Amino acid sequence: MQTTMSLAEVLLYLDLIKRKGKTPSKDELNMIVYHMDNYDQVKAFYNKIKEHKFEPPFGFYLSTLIHFIEDYEEYISLKNKILRTQRNRKRPFNKLFTNQILLCKSEEEALSILQEARDYGLNLDEKLWVAKFDSLEEIKKKQKEWKEEMKSSEAYNNFSSIGEKFEIMKSSYFKSLSQEHLKKIIVEPKSQDKGVVARQINTFTRSMYIKEYAKRVAQGICQLCDKEAPFLDKQGNPFLEVHHINYLSNGGEDKIDNVVALCPNCHRRIHMLEDEEDFKKILKKTSLI
Repeated sequence: MQTTMSLAEVLLYLDLIKRKGKTPSKDELNMIVYHMDNYDQVKAFYNKIKEHKFEPPFGFYLSTLIHFIEDYEEYISLKNKILRTQRNRKRPFNKLFTNQILLCKSEEEALSILQEARDYGLNLDEKLWVAKFDSLEEIKKKQKEWKEEMKSSEAYNNFSSIGEKFEIMKSSYFKSLSQEHLKKIIVEPKSQDKGVVARQINTFTRSMYIKEYAKRVAQGICQLCDKEAPFLDKQGNPFLEVHHINYLSNGGEDKIDNVVALCPNCHRRIHMLEDEEDFKKILKKTSLI
């Protein structure tokens, strides 16, 4: 079964790698991009790379990331970063300029980019490319083509090992935090967060800490049926699922007083029956937090 990772898991994974003083490999980065659903996710991922000052292999920028940057100014910044590292080699980086043309907004900009390419030593077909400005749909097409190519790669076939490594790292990390520390990280105002905490707890990763806190409070016992979790996961942790009492889809908030940990059976029961007595029971559990 092919492993997937949510954006929150990806960002936490990068945080944990940074804590260990390591840098993600090109294969890891490629497969992370493969699982990004939209540009907002790519942007959050790329910002995390820059935040931690990772220096990915050059090929990752040139062969992968440039296809997924959809903001024009951000693309120029990445293009210039690539050219600065390779300027003396004068390699034929046609797609650095052609992708920029696809993102620019006018014929004048396209002509300027073509001139820049000529100054760099490239001779692009002006008649072909000057008419391709503002073609985000072609950028999207290139992204789909890249993802299709990735399906036959070794990185794609080995991605499950990344997921397994992440689960081990995540379990070890959360076990190192006391329940009190975990709660402090979640509820402390972001403006007062410092250092590693400030980088880890953001709009994407905060939910993972909340889920961990809900499970920690439950202590391996379903908060509806009051029975032990049905089994242990691969890391030896009781398997419970986190449920938002007031659904996020209905405007409920992702906060520690709106979550409980349930066994899979009770989690399905809650969603299927939406029983008022069940609701009252789990709501009482949040008052103990």
